[in-house]
Amino acid sequence: MAVKLFKPYVSWRAIWYTVRTLLSDQLAEGPRVKQFEEEFGKKFNKKNVVALNSGTSALELAYELAGIKEGDEVITPVLTCTATNLPLVRLGAKIVFADIDYDLNINISDVEKKITKQTKAVVFVHFGGNNRGLRELLKLCKTRGITLIEDAAQAVGSDFWGKADYTCVSLQAIKTLTSGDGGFLITKGKKDCKKAKRLRWFGYDREEKQKKGDSDLKEAGYKFHMSDITASIGLGNLRSIDKVLKKRKELRDFYNSQLGVICHNWLCIQWGTKGEQHHYRNDRYTIFKKFKNDCPIMDELENSWRLLPFHHGVSIAEAKKAIYEI
Repeated sequence: MAVKLFKPYVSWRAIWYTVRTLLSDQLAEGPRVKQFEEEFGKKFNKKNVVALNSGTSALELAYELAGIKEGDEVITPVLTCTATNLPLVRLGAKIVFADIDYDLNINISDVEKKITKQTKAVVFVHFGGNNRGLRELLKLCKTRGITLIEDAAQAVGSDFWGKADYTCVSLQAIKTLTSGDGGFLITKGKKDCKKAKRLRWFGYDREEKQKKGDSDLKEAGYKFHMSDITASIGLGNLRSIDKVLKKRKELRDFYNSQLGVICHNWLCIQWGTKGEQHHYRNDRYTIFKKFKNDCPIMDELENSWRLLPFHHGVSIAEAKKAIYEI
């Protein structure tokens, strides 16, 4: 039987913390959420961390905080999870697909070529946890006065992420760090952080409302907050993350020693063979077809690679077998 590409990691701490929360009187957003935000920020040296119910919600809030409105141009990679771009469709933004480079990350030269006076933001996606191109985009966007948003859904545990104006993290089931589902938004400034915390819960300042009772609503928020149940899973797994990262590094080092294989923080890619790719070029979907433009490297690479199993449950022997299992 073939080894699964992905497998959720659930530590004994996650189980224990969740049971304790389920036996408590606090299941919705409460002290566990705040604790998870603080410990995540401390572990990865990030400030202004906002816990949410998904990485997609983080993207939704990032785009809103960036002021993206109907008709605004947003440059985003053609190869990414559809969650990167679906919120832009709902906002009525004009998606400008940038081509990829030969490592599947966004092509910086193509981004620069496609910037216009109407460009409101650029989205950098760490495809498979790959951070190549982020430094260049940070410099480019700063020079042009353009907002940079990081889709760091697959980047937790890598060595360079969380540097943009807004960074979106996924804690979905098969991510390196999971809370079952959930996410974080990381903002550059405290003002945006406070606004994001209001927007995640209808528009209320939750702490103020708990102290003073009902208060006025001045902005239309969402129901994007994280629950203490979700935070308990995430907090337990966070406290075991070093063990997970060590195992993944060992497996990554093995894969990267093999001809025709490149492994980043979250995905391992084998070139020259067809198979499961997990994420596909977005302009193949009807909802994005009107934004299709020239992406020649994507055209060239589209069916020339497949994913290899990469998670804490894969042995080196299984990894070897998977490479030659065509």
